[in-house]
Amino acid sequence: MMQNLINRVAGAFARKVGAPALGAGDRVFADKLFWAKYRFRSERATYYHDLAKRIQHMPGEPVSNHFAKDAARRAGEPLGILAAHWLSRSEGIDGQMQRSRLTEIFRGTVPDEDIPILAVAEDGGDIREGLETLARNLTVLGEARSGIALTLAGVVMTLVILHAYLAAMAFLVGPKVDDSFRSMLDVSQYGPIGTAFHNTTTFLRHWGWFVVLAEVGACVWVLRALRSYVGRHRAWLDRKVLVFDFFRRFQSAQFLSGLSAVTKRFGGDIRSLSDGLTLMRSNAYPYLAHHIERMELNLEYIPNEGGKVFDTGLFDKDTSYRIQDIAEYESDLSKMLHTVAEDLLVETPKLMLLRASQFNRRATVILIILITGLAFMPAFMAQEMKTRTQVVGMGGKRPVQTAPPAQP
Repeated sequence: MMQNLINRVAGAFARKVGAPALGAGDRVFADKLFWAKYRFRSERATYYHDLAKRIQHMPGEPVSNHFAKDAARRAGEPLGILAAHWLSRSEGIDGQMQRSRLTEIFRGTVPDEDIPILAVAEDGGDIREGLETLARNLTVLGEARSGIALTLAGVVMTLVILHAYLAAMAFLVGPKVDDSFRSMLDVSQYGPIGTAFHNTTTFLRHWGWFVVLAEVGACVWVLRALRSYVGRHRAWLDRKVLVFDFFRRFQSAQFLSGLSAVTKRFGGDIRSLSDGLTLMRSNAYPYLAHHIERMELNLEYIPNEGGKVFDTGLFDKDTSYRIQDIAEYESDLSKMLHTVAEDLLVETPKLMLLRASQFNRRATVILIILITGLAFMPAFMAQEMKTRTQVVGMGGKRPVQTAPPAQP
């Protein structure tokens, strides 16, 4: 029965986690640009800004010329490798299908969340503004992301220490304790602390691999779910789980800033907003597309409700109410969106850093208490074992020792 359970668990893990993980690994090794794209992520804000300035001050210059210069100057670097690829796409050489739109040239080489803003700006005839908007957003939010990562680094290190400590207890301390008391106590004669320690270490020795795989599987699922999962529990995850809340706030700030740029150029009427939403949805990843679709439905059924059009869960409650308040006295959607977008770019990093600091303090305190309790457990267990040994000895119930097998 236990073997059947193990086979079922292993099969489920292989289907749900193993296959996607192997598929991701295949894509990594098959994609020759993977490491260039990965390293370029942190540099793209600066590149977007520089490219926007080149387009502004060199009107009429084909964008392929900029890519050719970057590929030659930065050969071997992430930017140079990607610029050569972009040049191939723009010219239709080296086996690449020719693409004339900058959005399509970039697609697949920059993060998916960059594409909607670029697509909307390019369709509006001003890709420069889209590049500048992205550069500004990424710079502001990138600084917040770095601060959050630094803040939460302490929690990560404490978790690593906890895992190492549990492994030492399971594979080193646990077996030695059982061997030391085997001649005086049977496992069934252990006290509450000793029984809990024995059961926990035994479980970790036999099933620790499954715990680690479950943790890896959870991390893989979270990374995939951030952009893809839009099921019934997504709203709860966005409100209660820190990583989902951070992702929502990052994406809502970028979305509103990009939409603000569109309506500023084409006017703040309902038609311009509807066209902008439709274009952004066609280029968005599943999570953002889901919220944009709900906004379009709100725009269709409650077109005169102002800011309530954006009340889909993409924004937190306070921001949603703020949008509705501003919409009551600002009839121009463009100005309303611009005001809220600018406030979000200022307030969102501060709020996320505050939440990260609060989570860091609470998690660190809990983990330190847990590790301290585990550190003192052997001392309490030794005292309990001593008492139990005396009680068992007085009752004459020591375990019977089996004779060693005779040597031939």
